[in-house]
Amino acid sequence: MPGAYAKINVHRPELSPAERRVADIIVSRREKVPFLSIHEIARIAGVSVASVSRLARRIGYAGFSEMKIDLARDSGGPLDRMYRAIRPDDSDEQVVRQVFLGNIRSLEDTLRMCETGVLVKAAKTLAAARRIIFIGIGGSGNVARDAALRFSHLDIQAEAYTDFYQILIQALRAKPGEVVFGISHSGRSHVTIEGINLARSNGAVTMGISNYPGSPLGTSCEMFFCTSFPENRVKVAALSSRIAQLCLIDALYLLTARYKKKLWDIERLNILTERLIREGG
Repeated sequence: MPGAYAKINVHRPELSPAERRVADIIVSRREKVPFLSIHEIARIAGVSVASVSRLARRIGYAGFSEMKIDLARDSGGPLDRMYRAIRPDDSDEQVVRQVFLGNIRSLEDTLRMCETGVLVKAAKTLAAARRIIFIGIGGSGNVARDAALRFSHLDIQAEAYTDFYQILIQALRAKPGEVVFGISHSGRSHVTIEGINLARSNGAVTMGISNYPGSPLGTSCEMFFCTSFPENRVKVAALSSRIAQLCLIDALYLLTARYKKKLWDIERLNILTERLIREGG
């Protein structure tokens, strides 16, 4: 199960201003928060006690006491002590280190959020699909292309579309027995969400990956997978949750291979590829 800090991160876009102030205090003072009362946290954040309670319920706890137990369990690990936001005066070595630590944390938190049963259900659906259409814009489009290539290795008609017009056309063409898989870090890409909604209205199964469970993409898909990237700590535009997205895709790919009734001879493809590379060289 995801820890308290991972839950705060993925629900952050849904928080009210008061709840966000509480979340910021909890994240910035993570070593002290488990020892503070609800009244002390409210005072430091400059909000009401009710706002602290609402934050706890918003991220899935029955109340503050339950959240506090999880905060204590989730605080102070080795990675938390090493990982911090990148600062302008950091050395090159420190920047590199924080990038790696950020991705490590992202993978650990994403793994804790994974539900194996949902992954298996999705893999069985993908294994039986006549066609899989991956859609995404920008960096998510690159992940969509990579996903389509992976699933093509399973003798599945897998395609990727990253252009606004093509996404809408393919979503309108989607049929029952096909899967449309949307990828968006924010979960708010208008064309990706529109594509998912169109495909679902046509009877296709819809799946998606986003960093935020309460995002429009998360609520539109029949099967949804959430990554966790602590972007509130590392303010660098080039960083994203693509590593975690690719790990989820790989897990689905391997599970789909397990449940696919018939696989083609991938070794023959490898031999042909190696021959073409040699001849091309």
